[in-house]
Amino acid sequence: IFLLKKGSGRVFLDTYPVPKMDTQISTRFAKEIACHQYNLPCHKYDFIYTIKAQTSIIGGPSAGAAIAALTTIAVMDLDYHNGDTAITGTINSGGIIGPVGGTKEKIEAASQLGLKKVLVAEGTAVPLPTPQNDTNNKTYNKTNETVAEEYLNLTQYAAEKLHLEVVEVSDLDEVVFHLTGKQLNHKEVQIEENKEYTQIMGDLRDLLCTRVEKIENELRKENILIKEDVTKRVEEQKAKADNATLQKDYYSAASYCFTASIALRSHYYNQKKPTLSQLWDKFLRLEDKVQSFEQNLSLQKIETITDLQTLIIVKDRLNDVKEQIAKFRALPGDTDKKEEAYNLLSYSEERYLSAVAWSQFFSMHGRVLQLDQEHIRQSCSQKILEADERYQYIGLFIGEHNLGAIAQKIVAAREASQKGEFELCLMKAIQAKGDANVVLSTLGLQKDELTGVLEGKIRAVTRVLAENTAEGKFPILGYSYFQYANSLREQEPITALFYLEYALEMSDLSLYFPEEKTFTQQLSDLFTINHDRLEGFILGVLVMILVSRIKPKKIQRYWKKL
Repeated sequence: IFLLKKGSGRVFLDTYPVPKMDTQISTRFAKEIACHQYNLPCHKYDFIYTIKAQTSIIGGPSAGAAIAALTTIAVMDLDYHNGDTAITGTINSGGIIGPVGGTKEKIEAASQLGLKKVLVAEGTAVPLPTPQNDTNNKTYNKTNETVAEEYLNLTQYAAEKLHLEVVEVSDLDEVVFHLTGKQLNHKEVQIEENKEYTQIMGDLRDLLCTRVEKIENELRKENILIKEDVTKRVEEQKAKADNATLQKDYYSAASYCFTASIALRSHYYNQKKPTLSQLWDKFLRLEDKVQSFEQNLSLQKIETITDLQTLIIVKDRLNDVKEQIAKFRALPGDTDKKEEAYNLLSYSEERYLSAVAWSQFFSMHGRVLQLDQEHIRQSCSQKILEADERYQYIGLFIGEHNLGAIAQKIVAAREASQKGEFELCLMKAIQAKGDANVVLSTLGLQKDELTGVLEGKIRAVTRVLAENTAEGKFPILGYSYFQYANSLREQEPITALFYLEYALEMSDLSLYFPEEKTFTQQLSDLFTINHDRLEGFILGVLVMILVSRIKPKKIQRYWKKL
């Protein structure tokens, strides 16, 4: 049940029984996705969602897609003529519909309620491969009523056993179309170049690529012969950087130069063979630089989405350096581990320099948002929730023991949150969610089907990037990852898919942060009071005026009369 009334954008959740915290968070998030997706005037309304269920507790984000669709229909006042249709799925950045657990049971419940159609996330209706799933047993066996859900073709099962149509949907636009017959967001979009971003990223590219030349000159000056395999790798990276530069893809060019610098610096140390004492000295000096840099970052004013994403990527790189220093400290003092120490030092030095280079983006302009620590903390909590939900869902099919890397990132996000490092938490949670989404997108996928998945993700990222850019909320990381994914799509499509997922999350990050209100808007909010409160306010003012005009000696007699 959903009620829309005039208000100020607040969300109220009326449930029976009591909901878990993740349901409250996901409800708010679903509403924000809908408002952001279609640029709805949600600040003019209060949203009251009523959920009743015959269960001990209400939990999980599986109603996210339905809530987002319902919000869209209500605010746009669309004709909802498909009352026989249900949907189950999460809602994600870019309006992407995500899968949920227990789909088979939910479809069966829909059948019992007399519904005719159920919308599910793309890839949910077909059987997902599991270690126990034989490829020859993918369809529903009519003679076996105990077949596990992962063996079922739910579309076939629903049609043959439940007389129900199951339809896969990929995004919120498709959901709204099935529910209302209206096509939304179907127009072609194009990303406008942000000249300020291009200039700064070009400078960053110059800085990192010049670094390669500097290390090469240093090696020549000290008469250090570069091994053939190192030379080959460096030349490959330089060629990729030059090609990317010609296409004005400066982020990719900078990334290739960064990789080349690490290879050269590592070779340098392996040839120079600094002593353990010298290694300690270099790591300690690097640690001091990181601490000093972090102190300066704490004074940095964060006002725009560019500021936030700059802070995220700089902190992520500095945290990476600290992790390498910790690994060095954990190494035994024998000579067998010196080569590993050289590699750790090489990576740490180049990573630190890349963090310094990225800090140039703090000078970029953009629309001012409410980027206080509380809003960043809330976005961190939401992203952890989204990542953890996907992690648990995938675990049903391939086992959580196969998802160690994703689990580690979720743990890292939680640890960062506990330390109050919410920007780092955001980065780790986004990476975990992105990794999980890639696994979900590719389960059971044939190689020739990968192109279609990539194209779908590219369309979603393009739309979100175009919308945020037009609104003056240019997501530097989202755009950078998008460019990098495009540079990889031919040779490394799986890696490209990872970066497209990161791009999608980073490109739509502004939906967690409302726009900073002007002084006029703040005054307007102050005097936008509902009718009952306004009457009380006026009555209070009248009483105060009356009391101020009564002489002190008469006050006691006046209140006695009241």
